[in-house]
Amino acid sequence: MLRLVVHGRSGGEIPACLLAFADDLAVERQAPVEVEALTADPLPTESGTSYWLMPLLLLPGTHACSDLPQIRARMRHEGGEVTMVPFLGAWPLWWQILRGWIATSQGCGQDVVVVHHPLRSGLPSRYLSLLEGQLGCKLVSADTWEAHLKQHPSACPLPLALAPNRMAETLRQAGGLPSLLDDQQLRSSLISLLSHLS
Repeated sequence: MLRLVVHGRSGGEIPACLLAFADDLAVERQAPVEVEALTADPLPTESGTSYWLMPLLLLPGTHACSDLPQIRARMRHEGGEVTMVPFLGAWPLWWQILRGWIATSQGCGQDVVVVHHPLRSGLPSRYLSLLEGQLGCKLVSADTWEAHLKQHPSACPLPLALAPNRMAETLRQAGGLPSLLDDQQLRSSLISLLSHLS
């Protein structure tokens, strides 16, 4: 069983694009895929069932560092056999997918800048430096985006968000690119990548 962990919206709502993504991934894998939102009540765990716990998180924030180990512990306590894989943003193959897509966008004349949620210093800052080198483009925190845009008016923001959220919607209204699962190429590549977890 594959269980995807997503942030979710207030009240436990899961964006439709994430649910559709899970459905298409289940078809590709020919096996069930569950979606657990961090903002919702936990999903029940079937005792004796083997789980892949796949965090669809893009940054090493509190959710990746604290919430996920707690979810794994809870599922094991309920009798599940749980294998947790690193959060998606830590996968070199994911970086490769993003890098190729960014290169295509820049080839069309767009000066792409990846905009991310603000993070604390320490490990998250080191991760962002690594990611910037891997993607080959500028990374900007959402709280400094307006200042960056004033200095670089041709910048085209790519929100580092799988599903639409406030940051992605604000950037899109400002002429930015859609959230990542809105892009069919990225979506298909991610389904192909995760289909190998079996």
